[in-house]
Amino acid sequence: MKRDLGQFSLVIVGRWNAAILSPAWLAKEVFGEAEMGIMFPVLGWGPPVFRVADINIAVTDSTLTFAPRKDTDDVLTRIENAGRHILRTLPHTPIMAFGENYHYIVGDPPPEITNVLNNEDTSRLAQQGAIAETVLIRSMRLPACQLNLKIAFGQPCHIDLNYHYAPTAPLGAAEAMEKAMENTFVKNRDHGIELLKTVYKLTLDEDIIHDNKSE
Repeated sequence: MKRDLGQFSLVIVGRWNAAILSPAWLAKEVFGEAEMGIMFPVLGWGPPVFRVADINIAVTDSTLTFAPRKDTDDVLTRIENAGRHILRTLPHTPIMAFGENYHYIVGDPPPEITNVLNNEDTSRLAQQGAIAETVLIRSMRLPACQLNLKIAFGQPCHIDLNYHYAPTAPLGAAEAMEKAMENTFVKNRDHGIELLKTVYKLTLDEDIIHDNKSE
């Protein structure tokens, strides 16, 4: 399997003030940089994307998204530290949840994947029309969060892992989520890779660090 680094992200869901989370403020206050780049959508849809080093940041009224351009421990840890810093600096921001997302593509799914498709209604459905896509979603309770595992079957097969963290109470949610985020982004990536290896006999095809310079 291969990483789809364009789908890796750490997303904090809340009520964000985009005027505060400006490129100048983020660069100086969060990343300790003099400046950061800004990219605007070509067709005018979607928020601008701020770029600092190997990290992309997008801000909307409801989401703060960090996306790595390299899958290294240093980059993922820097993203995690940035998210925690913002939650500490803006403690009164209403926070609903945060999630850490990883995406992999399997070009030639092994039997451990294809055997999951033993649905009794497949042949009968196929008589009514071509099945364009089959998606299996499972939610698993882990000690600190919920893992949502999504497998979209096909050639290739797409696998999404979403580690979802939600506060138990709205008061103090930013502080609670800041603490819950500590040491998670790298750990959950490694947990997901090990899970896919153990359950589906999948391993990463490449040994080199994935560099997403095209994003």
